[in-house]
Amino acid sequence: MQHANTKKSTLILQLLAEELKKERESQGKSLRLLAYEFDIQMSLLSRLENGVNEPKLISIWTVCEALGIKPSELLKRIENNLPEEFSLIDR
Repeated sequence: MQHANTKKSTLILQLLAEELKKERESQGKSLRLLAYEFDIQMSLLSRLENGVNEPKLISIWTVCEALGIKPSELLKRIENNLPEEFSLIDR
């Protein structure tokens, strides 16, 4: 799904990628190990951490469970790193 404001949606995907990678690395896990432990495609993990495509909610939820964090916690981290008054909708 493409958003009208691609630059703004790209920022969200970049922050998602950064937070997932930071969490994985803080746990001392490689992409390969996380993929193996939880039977997740390594290519999916790599795409998420590189902000390559817009992930499905189920993919994010699965990776959050594998990392032992709540999806809401991940979204809050992203939200906290967005500029003040950030909105995807131009008003």
